[in-house]
Amino acid sequence: MGILNFFRKSEQPQRRQPRLATRTYRAPQDKTVAGGWLPSSAYERAPSALSAIRGRARDLAHNNPHASRAVSVLTSHTVGSGIRFSMRGDDEYERAFRAWASSTACDYEGRLNLYGQQSVMARTMYEAGDAFAVIRQEREKGDDGVGRIVPKIQLVDPDQLDEGASPRGIGNKVLSGVEVNPRGQIVGYHMKVDLDGQRSEFFSADVVIHLFEQLYPGQVRGIPRGAQALVRANTIDSFMSAALAKARVEACLAAFITGPSLDDSTGIIGEADDVGEFVLPERLEPGTIVPLPDGHDLKVVVPSSSGGMREYIEVSLMSCAMAYGVTYAQLSGDVSKANYSSEKASRLEFYRGVDTVRAHFVMPALARVEAAFREAFVASEGREVDVTVSMTAPGRESIEPSKDALADMTALAAGGKSFGQYCAERGLDREEQLRELKEERRMIADAGVELQFGTFILALAAAAAAEDARAISTDSESG
Repeated sequence: MGILNFFRKSEQPQRRQPRLATRTYRAPQDKTVAGGWLPSSAYERAPSALSAIRGRARDLAHNNPHASRAVSVLTSHTVGSGIRFSMRGDDEYERAFRAWASSTACDYEGRLNLYGQQSVMARTMYEAGDAFAVIRQEREKGDDGVGRIVPKIQLVDPDQLDEGASPRGIGNKVLSGVEVNPRGQIVGYHMKVDLDGQRSEFFSADVVIHLFEQLYPGQVRGIPRGAQALVRANTIDSFMSAALAKARVEACLAAFITGPSLDDSTGIIGEADDVGEFVLPERLEPGTIVPLPDGHDLKVVVPSSSGGMREYIEVSLMSCAMAYGVTYAQLSGDVSKANYSSEKASRLEFYRGVDTVRAHFVMPALARVEAAFREAFVASEGREVDVTVSMTAPGRESIEPSKDALADMTALAAGGKSFGQYCAERGLDREEQLRELKEERRMIADAGVELQFGTFILALAAAAAAEDARAISTDSESG
């Protein structure tokens, strides 16, 4: 017995020490019921599981309809048709920049203009966590034969960063393809430049635009939107596939014939089995009458149905909507439970989130594009450029245009907002709007046509106010 006990003891697994969770992004798991939640305060400038998280997030954005919808909604509301630049102080420079930004001359691959590149970068940021662009200053010959320096913006996929590259500087470290010096400053990026990914190049941080949503100090790589709900979003697909398979089984008709002369293992309809002169039919069709021998019975299999599928999907989609930062209606397309007040409240919160990302991360990145073009313009023209640059995001469509227009007129008349603020809310450039209004008024005057748009609108507002006052007076008299 002693020898047997010795072998039994040797086969027993050793008890493992509990492992503490570090501050990192991981697949959401509920381990609180299996031993407690023991997070530590470990610091990571680039999460160790970022590559796996990015791969899963991009797979969902490409194959999951809800994740794809969330990314599209965030992209369209962040940049839309493009964030426009407005310059004051140098008309020649403004015309040159707008011509460059509106053409494909700004694209290294010659496919998109600057506004299309904004859309691709914003979508990549939400989908993969961050987006990269390399500014390449190239010399091109114009019609007059003079070589001018023109910046080319090359978009780089986040997966092209070489995470296994060696640092170039002494004491530097490479974190997920980003090289950081001993003081914690980003000095450059290692990017794969060939198709097979075998060769990488180092690009200085001065020529690389790194667009990502910074969530904590010292972060060097972005986290994909919806990272907290990746498993839940993927589970919805699995759950719906299982529900479809279950529905197919429920749609099938299966029956068993029981009796003293039939073997239980051969009584399934669909298999021909002779029992005397009785032959089992291969299939049941509408109106089929099956004569059974004496003492036999036909039992139909009725699969059990499980409820709660719709509730589970709704709750899961709500969690995914919160993780992506969109509304439930935007993520699911289901507006059956939404009313005007709840939808407006959720939209306002969504707009604040989009405006924050645009103001804090997107516009500073675009400012570097304008700075690169100004540097090239100064080098080519041989003169300094003194301009005031502002950016205007696309306007939002009004749900109730008449009420919003009346509110805007009241605020403008009372001094609650300026004409520039009104134009910014509508996605319009103030200077361009004033020029168009001036030109339009001149053309109308030259044509001898009298159009009093403002007077007409104010008259309508006054008439509406008078009608409301009469209604209130009538109610008070009747009361």
